[in-house]
Amino acid sequence: MIFPSKRLRSRIKTKAFPCLRCGAKTLTFLFWATLYIVVMKMTLLKSSGTQTPRDWSIPDNYTKWLLQGPVLGDDNESDATDDWLEPDNATVIELEKRVVRAQDVCRQRSLQTQDINSKEFFVDHAHNIVWCNIFKAASSTWMYNFNILAGYDKKFLARTRHTPLTLARKKFPRPSEEELRDTITTPGVISLLVVREPFVRLLSAYRDKLENITPPYYRKLARKIVAEHREAATKALGPITSFGPTFREFVAHLISRPAAAFDEHWAPYHQFCTPCAVNFTVIAKVETLARDSAFVAQRLGLAHVLRRRGRRAVVNKSRDGRDTAALLRRYFGQLDRRMLAGLLAIYGVDFDMFGYDAGVYRRYVRE
Repeated sequence: MIFPSKRLRSRIKTKAFPCLRCGAKTLTFLFWATLYIVVMKMTLLKSSGTQTPRDWSIPDNYTKWLLQGPVLGDDNESDATDDWLEPDNATVIELEKRVVRAQDVCRQRSLQTQDINSKEFFVDHAHNIVWCNIFKAASSTWMYNFNILAGYDKKFLARTRHTPLTLARKKFPRPSEEELRDTITTPGVISLLVVREPFVRLLSAYRDKLENITPPYYRKLARKIVAEHREAATKALGPITSFGPTFREFVAHLISRPAAAFDEHWAPYHQFCTPCAVNFTVIAKVETLARDSAFVAQRLGLAHVLRRRGRRAVVNKSRDGRDTAALLRRYFGQLDRRMLAGLLAIYGVDFDMFGYDAGVYRRYVRE
């Protein structure tokens, strides 16, 4: 059959163009596939050759995470040695006194019937240790220790992009209340709590989470605090140009809310880790972290596993090098006596239970 020329050209266009488009897509795919194979071969050949030794003076991913905090003082060992020293008698006696004091305060304040909060605990049955993770109180040090106990290789920890908390929770999921109670009452198990001067921790958390406002959640909280308290703060402090909340506004936010609803970074110790319900066998302090951690490592026979990380620490300096006492005077100088009383109503139990003195802050605040 003979078609007219116009009709023939029309049929060619209709059928040929889709074929051309399909062919172009095929050629594009083959080009990128070939390029991918070539790059992969070059990469594999390069990796099989001589590799340049890693410069361990450059912080790895895990260390970078650790170096994000603390913002005030330090919550890590202050000694550069890799070996745990045998705890002396003074350390043993001091640790025993801390436990007795905590139990006495629990009785004095009628907190023995406190409900247990098992969510923040890490239970390592293999090594007979239980730890409650208080953020901004040696959490980076002991999170690293638990990841080592979990079996993670140090080189893996150095290159992984997962946060230490995520890694630890994969190996030590949140225990049930029943599991936690059974474990802490098992002979030979050490239950560990690490605390820090409460207001030093509070200021460190404020500077880290709200003053600079980096994570989206805290940006939202910062806007809420400013909206609620900026007018009153301006009357007390004068013009305020910062986007984030001042420390005065942050404290005003805290004392206007129930402590049970606090963020984990500034929740009171006695509510977050419920020491009156758990009866910790070791209460360590950031201020004496090296020797307290040595006691735990030696007592459990883990000194060969939990090698000291050898990080330099200056307990009385902030991360930016400023003197901690000077920072406390500066920030608490924004508060008045009524606000300090409100804070002590929240954190006073922690000061009393763990033997810290809040008297100095009365000299810092306004009349």
